[in-house]
Amino acid sequence: MGKIRPKFQENVSETLLIPLYMRAKESKEENPIIIDKTSENILSMVDYNFSKFYTDVRCQLCISFRTKYFDDAVRNFVAKYDDAVVVLIACGLDPRVERISIKKQYQTYELDLPDVINFRRQFLPESSDNKYITGNITTNGWIKTIKEKHPKGHFLFILEGVAMYLTEEEVKQVFKNIDDNFEHAEIHMERMNKYLSKRTYLHQSVKSTNATFHWGCDNPKEIEQWSKSFKLKDEYYYYCDEYNRIRKRIGLKAIWFKFHPRYSHSLGIWSYEKRSRIIDE
Repeated sequence: MGKIRPKFQENVSETLLIPLYMRAKESKEENPIIIDKTSENILSMVDYNFSKFYTDVRCQLCISFRTKYFDDAVRNFVAKYDDAVVVLIACGLDPRVERISIKKQYQTYELDLPDVINFRRQFLPESSDNKYITGNITTNGWIKTIKEKHPKGHFLFILEGVAMYLTEEEVKQVFKNIDDNFEHAEIHMERMNKYLSKRTYLHQSVKSTNATFHWGCDNPKEIEQWSKSFKLKDEYYYYCDEYNRIRKRIGLKAIWFKFHPRYSHSLGIWSYEKRSRIIDE
């Protein structure tokens, strides 16, 4: 079987190849943060010039940290609820369901643009427990579909590697659509600060694609003002919380990223849950 060349219609779609490469590369490290044999296998079947990502060690580390964080978030959520529904927004070519391999039954939906889902199907077939949805994440058509099938479920929404490519209004719309339709929901979102969101050229791998960052936020409490329901649950910052691991890989340069104010909290994950669920419990 020959390699498959990606044909994307949207500029941002190409960026899914960055985490694919970084997960596969990390999986081969001596002391890997994650092990992802499926991504290694997919990478070997894709016809693309991945060499331009090779030296971006910081990107490799950050993607590995976020992958582990979100993997653990899914494991913990599924363990907590018997009616857990996990929605992976901007799923790309991430084989999360295969990688975490949870024995307990739960429902997953993976959402992305049509060109991405079509590409994904060539490597990762869907199943009854893991359904694919094509669409724009800022619309609510896909939300209505999921809600009809699970009217009383507990929902975990993961926005991984996508919010920074949206405008602030679009991110707000995602939160509003989820808030308007689900009583029991958590949103775990990767974000960057305003400084980096205005400087795509500083991201070594992304600048080699045609994608551009748009949204950044410095204060996690600001998101709480968008809705009366969502409350900040957790903050996680790669350069601070994983400083020791980063220093082992890149040496003294890690000090700059932890202690420089523009970078220390520049990349990470903010998690929110609906207040209504907190009150009920």
